[in-house]
Amino acid sequence: MNSKRLLSLICTIIISLSAITVNAENSWRADSVEISLLTCEPHDEVYSLYGHTAIRVTDKSRNMDIAVNFGLFDQSANMFALRFVFGLTDYRMGIINMSSFLEEYSYYGSGVRQQRINMTPAEKEHFLSLLAETAKPENVVYRYNFLYNNCTTRARDLILGAVNGTVNYKSKGLQVGERSFRDLVHEKVSTHRWSAVGNDLLLGVMADCNTSFGEREFLPQVLMTDFDNASIKRTDGTTTPLVSNAEWLLPSTHPTVICSEPGFPLTPTQCAWLFLAIVIVVKMILYLKKETVLPWFDYGVACLYATVGLVLLCMVFSEHPTVRLNLQILVFNPLLFFLAFPRKSNGIIKKYNIASIVAILCIVIFFIGNLLQDYAEGMNIMALTLLLTFSEIRIHTSRR
Repeated sequence: MNSKRLLSLICTIIISLSAITVNAENSWRADSVEISLLTCEPHDEVYSLYGHTAIRVTDKSRNMDIAVNFGLFDQSANMFALRFVFGLTDYRMGIINMSSFLEEYSYYGSGVRQQRINMTPAEKEHFLSLLAETAKPENVVYRYNFLYNNCTTRARDLILGAVNGTVNYKSKGLQVGERSFRDLVHEKVSTHRWSAVGNDLLLGVMADCNTSFGEREFLPQVLMTDFDNASIKRTDGTTTPLVSNAEWLLPSTHPTVICSEPGFPLTPTQCAWLFLAIVIVVKMILYLKKETVLPWFDYGVACLYATVGLVLLCMVFSEHPTVRLNLQILVFNPLLFFLAFPRKSNGIIKKYNIASIVAILCIVIFFIGNLLQDYAEGMNIMALTLLLTFSEIRIHTSRR
């Protein structure tokens, strides 16, 4: 969301001055309270591609209408981007007036859908008690994880934690069939191919495993569909729908909310082929002219790969389990700083030295890894470019 620092400040003030409590006098009238799940459509900003989830709490007896938002963070915090990459980002719960919440999505033209939860008075009181506990200063901040612990899963857990009974679902939409985390992410960035490349470059083997029913609910749209098709089997044996009614509080004003990426005209695949063509042309020219700079050109190409590999190496130490084991590091390999360094030697070992054998073996294993992991778009072409580059530097050196 935009203006997160301002929202965070407002939410802190509201929580400090009027924290939600359920006391012995039952100051809350449960029959006047309504609890709803809010699902916000994505808009053109990249950070919103997955949508957003919040909870609406309305108390007619107090003339109160608020949105409980688990998606607040301070982007100005020290090393925010680095902490986010390593899974060390702290988000917080905040409370804001519903009118202000809707105002932002109205500005972007994004729709907001409300699903009123079918709670008994006792369940509403339990929910408010859980919300009061969550709003305490020691609980309001949580360790964010995009796939496992985000604004959507937090809202789900808070609502379902207050329900006295078993919630049963009917599989619909993205819950039908096998889906990996990567599949689900692709559903949201299909028209943003460069954003998809960034995601796929960081996601590793674990992102291609089939997800469970609950794991898929990290996406707001999936949770919204699940709630529409859920029922509660209460302890007294009765069954009621989880959602009593649903409506659009704010309709979308865009014919298509998510547009394709503007600006750069080439796709990732086209860029990969172009890079391969440039490398081949340059190498052929230098080879025919027998320029001694050829090994250093190859080394320069390898260093570009190795530099990207430093990022993937950092991911090994991330708290995000889906990025730790990533076979793309076999191509974007930090060891290329050493393995591709031009060397002089005598005899046939000059053509096939140990360094080149290790590098080529890594690339071969990478190609086999297509069976285990879906790589970022254009990665196989980039691997082919490196394979040709690394093989040529040794063959050419042997002929000199």
